[in-house]
Amino acid sequence: MPVKWKKTPRFKPDLILQRIQAVRTINPDGKGSSFSGWELNQSLPLLNSMLDFPEAARGLNHANLIWRAVAYTPQDLTSESFIKELNRQLSAALSKREENFHVLTAVSITNRVPMGTMTVEGVKLNYCGATYPRRFTKTRAQRIARGDMPAIESPFDYSRVVATVTAKEPRLALSAALRALDLQRALWCLFCNTEMEIIGRSWVPINAIQLAAVHTVHSKDGGLAGEEIWFEPYHSPTRAFVPKDAGKMKRKVQGILSRLKRSPYSADIIDALLLYVRALDEWNQNTAFVRLWSAVERLASPGHGDYDAVVRRCAFLWDDPAFASQTLEHLREYRNVYMHSGMETSEAKTYCFQLQQHFRPLVLFHIGNANRFKSLKEANEFLELPTDQVALQKLQKLVQFASRFRKT
Repeated sequence: MPVKWKKTPRFKPDLILQRIQAVRTINPDGKGSSFSGWELNQSLPLLNSMLDFPEAARGLNHANLIWRAVAYTPQDLTSESFIKELNRQLSAALSKREENFHVLTAVSITNRVPMGTMTVEGVKLNYCGATYPRRFTKTRAQRIARGDMPAIESPFDYSRVVATVTAKEPRLALSAALRALDLQRALWCLFCNTEMEIIGRSWVPINAIQLAAVHTVHSKDGGLAGEEIWFEPYHSPTRAFVPKDAGKMKRKVQGILSRLKRSPYSADIIDALLLYVRALDEWNQNTAFVRLWSAVERLASPGHGDYDAVVRRCAFLWDDPAFASQTLEHLREYRNVYMHSGMETSEAKTYCFQLQQHFRPLVLFHIGNANRFKSLKEANEFLELPTDQVALQKLQKLVQFASRFRKT
């Protein structure tokens, strides 16, 4: 499918393209353009919001594609000429031959426990202990030693990971590798994160297993795939997590990944898991809370933000739904106050722990019932049922009567 303009009267792409046209000069050789002033920098993000990219373009650098379309459109910039050139640039990017890349990073799980190799979403994750394979070590160390980024190599006790990915370019390889690692970390953290802290440090992320600070992408021979390097600018090293039973943890993750493959709405569950793990990587607990609420909302009220439904559906899973509802109402109140007034609280980390206690049974319910429901909507209809046994029995009698009525 091609890139298209979003169908809404709110956006007026020709207005933006006219402003870019005014500062654009096509190069004398007819290849590319130059731009004066800051108009281009102001306008490109606006165009990005107006465009609807197809699924095939996921992971590609949309900003770069838009820039190239603006620069290489041969005629005057209009909504028609620009979208034609943008789709030409997209086709060229998608036609590139795929190759194997190796993404090097690390996770904060002890390297004294062998984790072996796992495949997640087509990405081969090889946990190689305290050191990377020799062919990668020198080029990675040299690139980090240049010192042009506010990040350093991972602590020695972290597990080094080599993620092998087939992709068209290094940026896509990195995106796929980190997504696979984040999905695996999300499942680990579901079982390894602490339930609550009595005495703790508010600035330390909740996730027991975090990503390292520096990620490099390498070609088959071990050299860097381009000069670009990726890093987490606000990363703070943490103590490596030591699992009680690494084998059991690995089997749990493999079992869940198998269940997800059978779920008709696995994409919804995976989205929520990724939101969850990335939320609790945050050191700012107020930000972490808002992001974690989005993970809950992704399953309990996708696309609607119906907070009453979020409370009902999450509370349904508890033995004491009345108490669960009160906890969720309290968390909902904080979320609204923070979003509308920006008022932060020193209790934000406690609130994150409380919200995590509701996300965990919610996502495990969906994972555990992978074959029962045909869609997330159908699963949420189940979670809307009454929690009281008397009310359920009354509803059951009504359904039976309706069935008999329709047969007569």
